[in-house]
Amino acid sequence: MFKDIRFRWALIASLLVASAYLIWPTYKVYSLSESEKSELGVTVMKELKDGAINLGLDLQGGMYVLLETDIPKLVEKIANKKTEELRNAIQEANNRSINNQTDFFVEFLFVANEMELRLFRNYNNLATTRDNESVVRELKIQRDNAIASALEIIRNRIDEFGVSEPTIQKYGANRIIVELAGVQDSDRARNLIQRTASLEFTLVLNEQWEQALNKIDTYLLSDSSALNIDFDSPNEKEKIAEADTSGSAEDIFIEENILSEPTFDMSTPSEILKEKPFSGYLRGVPRGVGVLAKEFHIVKGILDNPEVRRKVPRGGKFLWGNQFETAQDETGNFIEFRQLYYVSSDPEISGGMVREPRATMGGAGTDASGQWVVNLSMSPEGTKRWSRFTGANINRQVAIVLDDKVFMAPVIRDKIPTGQTQVTGFADVNEAKDIANVLRAGELPAPVEIIEERTVGPSLGSDSIKSGRKAMFFGLIAVMIFMIIYYRGAGLLATLALMLNLIMVIAVLAGLNATLTLPGIAGLILTIGMAVDANVIIFERIREELDLGKTVRAAIESGYERAFITILDANVTTLIAAFVLAWVGSGPIKGFAVTLSTGIICSMFTAIFVTRTVFMFFSDRKPLKSLSI
Repeated sequence: MFKDIRFRWALIASLLVASAYLIWPTYKVYSLSESEKSELGVTVMKELKDGAINLGLDLQGGMYVLLETDIPKLVEKIANKKTEELRNAIQEANNRSINNQTDFFVEFLFVANEMELRLFRNYNNLATTRDNESVVRELKIQRDNAIASALEIIRNRIDEFGVSEPTIQKYGANRIIVELAGVQDSDRARNLIQRTASLEFTLVLNEQWEQALNKIDTYLLSDSSALNIDFDSPNEKEKIAEADTSGSAEDIFIEENILSEPTFDMSTPSEILKEKPFSGYLRGVPRGVGVLAKEFHIVKGILDNPEVRRKVPRGGKFLWGNQFETAQDETGNFIEFRQLYYVSSDPEISGGMVREPRATMGGAGTDASGQWVVNLSMSPEGTKRWSRFTGANINRQVAIVLDDKVFMAPVIRDKIPTGQTQVTGFADVNEAKDIANVLRAGELPAPVEIIEERTVGPSLGSDSIKSGRKAMFFGLIAVMIFMIIYYRGAGLLATLALMLNLIMVIAVLAGLNATLTLPGIAGLILTIGMAVDANVIIFERIREELDLGKTVRAAIESGYERAFITILDANVTTLIAAFVLAWVGSGPIKGFAVTLSTGIICSMFTAIFVTRTVFMFFSDRKPLKSLSI
């Protein structure tokens, strides 16, 4: 079949037509102006992009983010019995892991054995035996499951964000790589990726507020060293992604001031702090109690002290409002503050009970009219619990908490039997949509921290494209000139095969909807050299056969047969390396591997099959007495 010249020409023509068909969407996407793209419409452009080559992070700009899962938090979260001894063991294991650069679970097992902890008592919800080694093995399995779940949740969030062809993959045991090409708003993308999305509805414990404050004040008065904390700069505030929320739930919630006569002192007198070293920093602010921005770092440092946390009455915890706010004091000056809440540590509703979060505009005639809101409905179980909870706590505050920050704390004024709730007060449509997005995608099983981030601007990517295009053009011209000068007519045939090779490589990448990176362009340039190298081997073999006195046809046949094994061995070894790179590599490295492996396969076809077909065509027409080689 392959000796039939007509079949060979038909196969080459079919591949050329198929290549042109596959390359067409890529050509249209990158040749159209912005006005022409808008005229085609969103649907048509989406269809074209689905069949086009994507540009990687280094070519069109975007974000590279390396995330690390907070394994200690996950291990604590999994425990069904959270004792102080377990928390201390987790903290000590984490410190040893950081200091010794070792695996957390190795250190956790060591610390648990040193402290003579029986871990199965804290993790009897896991299917393990009674020894600590078995519990740690099961925790590692839970870690792997959590990473897999985090990968899927982050992917769902980014799909909602609208990034085309993101790269999201596991890296090592605890880390995740996220590459978002073409992202313009890096801050928004960062918050979207990193947000845990832990949603809770919990009771505000106003009745126990004074008791909690007194316990902390008493402890600080008895141990003044507890105030010796390495605080951040007083002027540095946390970057809070969320906007303040103060709104209604189907007109059933109403805001209420805890203190009827707020005070707005610009700083806390030292005389008050001598008697009340913690509660002295608190002051009445609109809608509750807060801390001045200039003193926030002090209060936060106190609350972050492990000894202070142990003094907080069991069943309660302090949480901050979701952002700094401004208000006007009696003299007309504006002050900044952050609200502080004391809430139940046992939430009534969790994020797993929330269904169908949607970002919409508030309805006319409501307090949220003209504002962006997130409407929530609940699962059947959540609806029952929410109905029972709201009915039993009329005229009490409920805190709506997202990632340990209180978004709103309205007062329940009636029972809510439907499970419908509304969160209001977002700054713009992006905030509302992002909150709905992360709630819809689900809660991350453990917090993730960004440990490395790189941002590539679109102008740098454009420069990379121009440089790569220029390098490919000059490299191609140089190779073509050399081949034509050195091998004459056969060299011209090799350059035509080389052009066909590039067309086929680009067509395959477009058919795979692959992502082209700067190393991928380097792979294309390398492919040019490898494709010509195969032809050089063939032509040299043919020259040797001609020098032995063989006829042109016999020299061609023998030259291709002798060169085939050499070319195959060289390309297979390179393919193996390319496959390994594609398997273990990510981002640009994987792009290089995919382009290189595609180029190798296509170059073998063009160098061996296409050029031989041309030689067969001329030698079959009439016996050749000489060959331009």
